[in-house]
Amino acid sequence: MEKIHSDQKEITFWIPDYFCNSSLFPLRSWGVKFVFYPILRNREPDYKACKELLKSNSIDVFILVHYFGKPSDSNRAFEFCKEKNVILVEDAAHVLKPTKGIGEKGDFVLYSPHKHLPISDGAILIVRNSGPSNIFWDVRNEDQINKVLKNHYQEVGNIKLLGAKWLLKRLLQKLGFKNRRNLNVSFSKDVSSNTASYPFVSLIAKKMLNGLLLQLNDIAKRKIRNQKVWDEVLSNSYEFYTDRRESENWTPYLAEYSFDGMIDKTELMFKTLLKDGFPVSTWPDLPPEIYDKVQYHLNAIELRNSRLFLSIHSNLSIGTMIKNQKVTQDIKRDLLKLNVEWNSVTRGEWGELFRKIENSNLLQSWVYGESKENCEDWKVRRGIFTFENQKIAIVQVLEKSILGIFKVYRINRGPLFLNKVDSNIKELVFHELSKFGNLLKGSILLLNPELVLDGKSLVLMKKMRFYESKSSAWTSAFIDLTKDLNFLRQNLDSKWRNMLTNSEKNELTLEIGSNDFLFYWMLDKYDELTSNKIFLEFRKACYCR
Repeated sequence: MEKIHSDQKEITFWIPDYFCNSSLFPLRSWGVKFVFYPILRNREPDYKACKELLKSNSIDVFILVHYFGKPSDSNRAFEFCKEKNVILVEDAAHVLKPTKGIGEKGDFVLYSPHKHLPISDGAILIVRNSGPSNIFWDVRNEDQINKVLKNHYQEVGNIKLLGAKWLLKRLLQKLGFKNRRNLNVSFSKDVSSNTASYPFVSLIAKKMLNGLLLQLNDIAKRKIRNQKVWDEVLSNSYEFYTDRRESENWTPYLAEYSFDGMIDKTELMFKTLLKDGFPVSTWPDLPPEIYDKVQYHLNAIELRNSRLFLSIHSNLSIGTMIKNQKVTQDIKRDLLKLNVEWNSVTRGEWGELFRKIENSNLLQSWVYGESKENCEDWKVRRGIFTFENQKIAIVQVLEKSILGIFKVYRINRGPLFLNKVDSNIKELVFHELSKFGNLLKGSILLLNPELVLDGKSLVLMKKMRFYESKSSAWTSAFIDLTKDLNFLRQNLDSKWRNMLTNSEKNELTLEIGSNDFLFYWMLDKYDELTSNKIFLEFRKACYCR
C-alpha cells in the first residue's frame, strides 16, 4: 500500500487476458500499466506462465476473477501474492452475494450489485486486513481515496444523470415500451465503451439495494431456475444440449453455452438466437493487447469465440422465455387416447399401484387422504390415468367447497407415474388436471406437482398455464439409504455431519417403538419446537387417538 500511496507514477496491474476491455477504461485513463497474464482452459490463472512473466515485468496488483459467479482458486492466488509481496484483488463483479471460496483471501474484494439487481448503479469495495498484504485501512485512507476519485471524475467523467436516465428507462419498460434489438450485431467484432460514470453509489441506488438485501436468496434461486429454463428451450427448439453440472454453492451470472472448437457453429447459433429475439451476447470484449500476441493468449481467444451467453436476470419471466417455443405435438389428437377414471378404485387396488411407484410419497397415500377427509372435511377424489389402455399414473385430489359457491382443489405431490413416461404424455396428464382450475366456473386448483425441479418441468407448468406462488418455495429430496454408511456420512452437509459426530460422542441412543407413551412424548416435543422456532404447526387432532 505504501507503494500505491506514494507519488510513484506507474503502477502495474496484472489482469487475466480473458477480461472485459470496457472495464479497464478508468484505469487506462489513470495511466496504469497492464500485464495480461494467460489463463488455463478452466479459466484459472496459468501460474507457470506468470512465473515467466515475472522475469521481465514488475507487479503491484494481481487481479483474480471469479468468472460468472463460480469461485476461482483464491488459496493459490493468495500464496502467489504473499510470496511476491503484492496486493490481491478478488474481482467478484459476476457474483450475486458472498459465498464459500469468494471474498476470503483478497486484500480487496469488488462486487457489482447493479449487474444482478434492478438498481441504477453501485459497486461494493471490501478491504480485508488478512489478505496477503495485510492492508491497514483507516478513515484517512477512505478520505484520500474519495478525494482522488472525485478529482479524477471531474477530469474524465463522461456519464451524467445516470440515475435519472435509468429511472426513465425502467418507467418506459413498465409501460410496455421495449428496446429495439440491433440484429446487425457482429459476433466476432468486439465493441468497447469508454465510459467513466460517477464513482459513488447514488442515494436512490442505496435505498433500493437495502430493500433487496433480504431477497438475495430468492433472487439466486430464480436465476438458477431461469438457467434451467433456457437449457430446456434450447434443447427443444434448437436441439442444442448442454451437460451442465449443478452449481450447488454458487449462483450463475449468465447462462453459458459452449461450442468448443466450433467457431462457425457458435456464430451461426448467435445470429439465429439474435434473430429469434433471445437476449444473447458474447463475452468479453477482449483488450486489443490480446490480439497483438495471439499465440500467447490462445485460451482467452478460444473461450471468447466458442461461448454464448443468455441473460438469466431474476426479473425475466418464464412466460417471456418460452413465448417463441415451437409446438412439438398435436395435444388434441393425443388427448383422445388418454382416459381417467375417478373414484372407481378400491383401497387394495390403490395400495397395489402405489407399491409399483419407484418414488412414492405419503401425501398421495390412501391413509393421508382418509385422514384429511376425517379431520379437515376434505372430499377425496382418486383417479387412474390410462393411455392406449395402459395404466400410467395415479392421483389423489382433495376438494373443499367454500360457502357452497366456490370450490378449492388441492393436489399434494402428485400425480405419481407408474413408469417412466414420455414428456408428451406427462403434458397430457397435467393438461387434464388443469381443468380443475376454472375461475369462470368458480374453482381453483392448488398444485404441488411431484416433478423434478428442472427446466422441462418449469416449462411444462407454464405451458399448462399454472401460476407459481410468490411465497417461499420448498423442495424435497430422495436419499438412497442402501448406500454405504461412510458414503452417506461424507455427503452430509458439514453442519449435519458435525452434529452427528457430537451426538455419537455424547452416546446418544435411539428408542424405537409405536406405543402411546412414545407417540405422545413426540407430540409434546413437537409443541416445544413450534413454540421455540415459531412456525405453523399441523393439526394434532388428526393424529391423536
